[in-house]
Amino acid sequence: MMCYIVTWFLFAGLYYMTAALRGELGQPFENLEANAGDQKPCYFGLDGFISALLFSVETQRTIGYGSRTVSPSCYEGVLLVMMQCIVGSMIDALMVGCMFVKISRPKKRAETLLFSRTCVIAHRDDQLCLMFRLGDLRESHMVDAKVRAKLIKSRQTAEGEFLPLEQTEIDLGYETGSDRLFLVEPQVIQHNIDTKSPLWELGPDQLRRQQFEIIVILEGIVEATGMMCQAKTSYIETEIEWGARFEPCMTLEKGSFKVDLRRFHSTYQVPLPNCSASQAHQLLAKAQSHKLYRDWETWSEGKSKEEKEKTPSHRGFTIGDIEEEGMSEGNESELTGEKNVPLQDLSFHHT
Repeated sequence: MMCYIVTWFLFAGLYYMTAALRGELGQPFENLEANAGDQKPCYFGLDGFISALLFSVETQRTIGYGSRTVSPSCYEGVLLVMMQCIVGSMIDALMVGCMFVKISRPKKRAETLLFSRTCVIAHRDDQLCLMFRLGDLRESHMVDAKVRAKLIKSRQTAEGEFLPLEQTEIDLGYETGSDRLFLVEPQVIQHNIDTKSPLWELGPDQLRRQQFEIIVILEGIVEATGMMCQAKTSYIETEIEWGARFEPCMTLEKGSFKVDLRRFHSTYQVPLPNCSASQAHQLLAKAQSHKLYRDWETWSEGKSKEEKEKTPSHRGFTIGDIEEEGMSEGNESELTGEKNVPLQDLSFHHT
């Protein structure tokens, strides 16, 4: 309203000033119309500011009652009418855009995006994960939807500097592209708790003692308007369930999937050790090393037994056996007339 009113008064003042400089104010409309050929007035029917304001409104809104007109011999008046028509068209287009934006506000679209009330921590594909669920209530889907999360926590550096609100990025699959979503159904977003995760050292006891907040931000383009929409939520330490999973909310009925939003926030408990991911990793590494050592011992014992069984059993010859064999051969040689070689001249290898 102010845009229209300001432009009406602005051009009314310009029309009034032009008529005053030409000396056309204060003369009756009949005299100007009768002497139009001689005086060539700029405006017909403009005798004051109110009439100039009516002429401005009629020009911009193309009403045209016919009582007030501009003369073709007044070039400045024609130029002002052209300028007001252009400005009026621009204001009309601007007002239509503003009204459309106000009606289709992104905040209203963000209210139809659902986030689960709690986060859960459980194993998925033999990997400890932090998971939360999000969904879209509308049939029109968001274009190029992306989700990201940040951990806000106080920390003291090694030099003693206190950081009151340090923001740490929580990886939701940026490198693999799993952070880009197509929200046709409720999806469970997971964060793998590995060595790069800020939750690597946190167990169930640490979660209860420490104070932090996880901010989740979902961004996308509204399909109907092409505007950017952003929805946010947060989870504090008391809203994280250790050893829990989300209940399935999708069922297959008559060849189509049905979403039951009544179970969107429901969870159920699953067995999970009460230790952090780093502690579980250390215990697993120790167990694997102990198992490998036992397997190696078993293998080595079995290998030695196999070698003993495969080695042929033989009796080693002694010096006494050789001397007895030599004496028997000497006796036989005396009977046959053959000469034996002394034992000291024999060279042999004992295996």
